[in-house]
Amino acid sequence: MQTLSLGDLSQSLILNRHSARLKAVLQTLSSESTTGMAADQTARLHGNFSQIAGIETSLTQLAGYRNVVAETQMTADVMQKALKTVQDQSALGPAFLTAASGQPPLKVDTLGLQAAQGLDTAMRALNVSLGDRALFSGQQTDRTALASSDQLLSALGVAITAAGAITPAGIETAVTDWFASPTGFAAVIYQGGPPLGPVQVSADQTAQLDVTATDPVLRDTLKALALGALLSRGALAGGDAARADLANRAGQQLVAAQEPIAALAAKLGTVQSAVQQAAIRNDAEDAVLQSARLSLLSVDPYETATKYQEAQNQLQTLYAITARAARLSLVDFL
Repeated sequence: MQTLSLGDLSQSLILNRHSARLKAVLQTLSSESTTGMAADQTARLHGNFSQIAGIETSLTQLAGYRNVVAETQMTADVMQKALKTVQDQSALGPAFLTAASGQPPLKVDTLGLQAAQGLDTAMRALNVSLGDRALFSGQQTDRTALASSDQLLSALGVAITAAGAITPAGIETAVTDWFASPTGFAAVIYQGGPPLGPVQVSADQTAQLDVTATDPVLRDTLKALALGALLSRGALAGGDAARADLANRAGQQLVAAQEPIAALAAKLGTVQSAVQQAAIRNDAEDAVLQSARLSLLSVDPYETATKYQEAQNQLQTLYAITARAARLSLVDFL
């Protein structure tokens, strides 16, 4: 009877092939043990990817919403701080009102300087940016919202002269008309665009931060500060009573502007609250989807560890066989 046997080269190739297979198995099991997920998703899902594909798509959308929500929240926070700064400047109102009750001219002059500083502070606050985006410029985010306070006061001076205003009432009317005119504040000082549209913060909800520096509430506050700041530019010079009257008019407007600014901040706060609620719902949905994904693709850690140990034992046995075969010699057969 003939006996068939494997040659040394064939035997070596077979041992190497088994070694490579066991190493690949160990690598796969090691990956599954580390991640807790099946390495071969096709086998795990039996080739049916429809359910997992839907879950992955929803998770990708939620990741996008998460970025939008984070950016919207940061934007709203910075805008709230800017509104608070503008509101703080309107606190000059009561001091201006006292100017009509026999205050010395020096007091009126000082108030004029304070109003000019407050106007500059408020306008700088409305020029705030987050990264490279101007926040009160509407859709024109690459430009600061407003020109400088010096440019505003200079433009007002031209408008007052053109209107021939030489009384406190006349100056107030000229200032009001200029701020309301499409060719006035909106054209000369505002450098932004129309309000931003809504952004999607969840599958069924949008949020809109549409406050610009041309908002009537902000415009009226700047108008009141500018009216008082004209005193620092020599408005009605030489007429102490007339200057006190102008200061009183500025004070009335500043006091009247405080409540609307608070209402505007509250409106923005409502948007912030809605965005936060959307974020909570998104996180809850993400957790549910992650759990569903895990149930489809996860592996049993105990079973994986057992298989890893078995493969490791087989590989060690194979190494022992390989080493023993390598030591065989003719003497062993004699």
